[in-house]
Amino acid sequence: MTRPASRALPGYAYGDPAKIVEAQQMRSLGCGACVRSDCILGQMICTSGLKFPACKQGHRNGYKIAPEFGG
Repeated sequence: MTRPASRALPGYAYGDPAKIVEAQQMRSLGCGACVRSDCILGQMICTSGLKFPACKQGHRNGYKIAPEFGG
């Protein structure tokens, strides 16, 4: 006997809609919204040598939002 698939929303969706949309936009921008990124051959590269989203854990060398994106 199989269970029917749940139609409930994921846990992150039960919050403030503005914060959810902002988080989705920042994730879609990825490294492009960070001050420490450079565009090399059409790709955004982190100058700190970190990878998104793990770079958000570092407070000293981690993710820092650029002023044009609200940082």
